[in-house]
Amino acid sequence: MRELVFSATRGMALGPGVLDRVLQQFTTQHHTPVRLLEIDTEFAQRELTNFAIHQIGADISQMGTTWLRGFVDMNALRPLYVEGFKAGNTGREAAFIPALWHSTRTPSSPEQWAVPWLADVRVVYYRRDLLARAGVNEQTAFQTPEAFEETLQCLQASGVACPWAVPTHFSWRTLHNAASWIWAAGGDFVSSDGKQLILTELQARAGVKSYFALARFISAEVRNLSTGLDFNDLFLSGKAAVILSSGYLPAIAPGALDPEQVGFAAPLGIPFVGGSHLAIWQHTKYPHDATQFVQFLTDLNTQQSYGLGHLLPVRLDALSALGTAGGQTGEFIRQLLQWLPNGRTLPSVYLWNVIEARVAKTLAQIWEEVLATGEPDLDVILTRQLTPLKQNLDILLRNK
Repeated sequence: MRELVFSATRGMALGPGVLDRVLQQFTTQHHTPVRLLEIDTEFAQRELTNFAIHQIGADISQMGTTWLRGFVDMNALRPLYVEGFKAGNTGREAAFIPALWHSTRTPSSPEQWAVPWLADVRVVYYRRDLLARAGVNEQTAFQTPEAFEETLQCLQASGVACPWAVPTHFSWRTLHNAASWIWAAGGDFVSSDGKQLILTELQARAGVKSYFALARFISAEVRNLSTGLDFNDLFLSGKAAVILSSGYLPAIAPGALDPEQVGFAAPLGIPFVGGSHLAIWQHTKYPHDATQFVQFLTDLNTQQSYGLGHLLPVRLDALSALGTAGGQTGEFIRQLLQWLPNGRTLPSVYLWNVIEARVAKTLAQIWEEVLATGEPDLDVILTRQLTPLKQNLDILLRNK
C-alpha cells in the first residue's frame, strides 16, 4: 500500500496535537496514509540535504524559506506546476502573505518550487504603561529608526531599568531583527544579481549602525541571556519595556498580554517575514498524492484550524478569520494583517545558506565588540568586521 512520508520539525511547526490531527484528517479524506518523519531543528537542513543527494527519504518536506534555492539548484525538487497545482485554490497568489508567496520562486526560473505553509513574523512588543509614563506616543514610537531610538531614550530617562531586550550572543534572530533596520535605510544584504555582499555600502551600513547604536539601552541583565524564551520571559514578567519577538507570543502567553498593558507594532514598518515552505522531492513515487497533501495542508479550512501556534498560518484569509476573535489575540491578528503587505523575506540567491551563516557570525562578533566598551566607535567596529566579510564572500560569489 502506498504511504506518503512527510518530514517536519514538529516543535517548530504547529501546536501540540494539531499536526497529528491534521495528518489523520488527510488520511481519512484521501485514503492515503501519511507517516511523519520528525527532524530535530538543529539538524534539519543537513537531513534534507541527504534526501536531495541520495534521492531517498521524505516525499514532502517542510523547509525554511531561505533553504529553497539550494535544493532547486541541486535539481532535487519537483516544480509544482507540473502537477497542475495552480488549478487548486491554494495556487492563488492573493491568498498568501505576499513576501512568502514570491519566495517560492527563484530569480532564474518561472517555476513555483514550493508553497508557503507557516509564517514567522518579527514583532515589536512594548509596555504601554511604560511608554505612557515616558511621554511617548505609541502610534509613532517605532515607525522610523530615529523614532525607535528616541522612544528608548525616553524610557531610559524616565527610570526604566531595561528599555530594550534583544539577543547579544550568537543568534539567527540578530540577522532577522537587524534586517528591518537595513531595509528601512534603503539597503539590503546582497546585490540583485546575488554576486556581491552589499552590507558595506552606505545605506545598508547605516542600517546596521543604527541597530547596534541601540546597545546603550540594553541592561547588564539582558546581555547574559541567550535564548528567545529568556527574552519573552523578561518581557512577560514586566522587567523589559520593549522586545522584538515572534508572532507566536500572544498564543503562548494569552493571559499575560493584558491589552491595557501590552501593545505591538511592526518594526520600522517593514517586518521580517520568514517561516517554512512545503516542497515535493523529485524522487517521490507518488507525485499526485504528494500534491494533494500540499494542497490539503495549505487549504483555507486546514490553515484556519491551525490557530496560533509556534508559527502562524500563512494564508491571509485564514488569518483574517482568526482576527474575528475578541481580546488581545484578535487585535493582534487585525494589526498583523495591516503590516504583512510591507513585510520582506531574506534574499533567495545562490549560496544564501553560506552567506546567512557568515553574516550571522559576524553580527555576533560585532555585538561582542560593541559590548566590550562603554562608548564603542561603531564606524571603526563595522569597518573591522564587515570589510573582510565582504571580501571573502564576494570571492565566493563571483566564482559561482
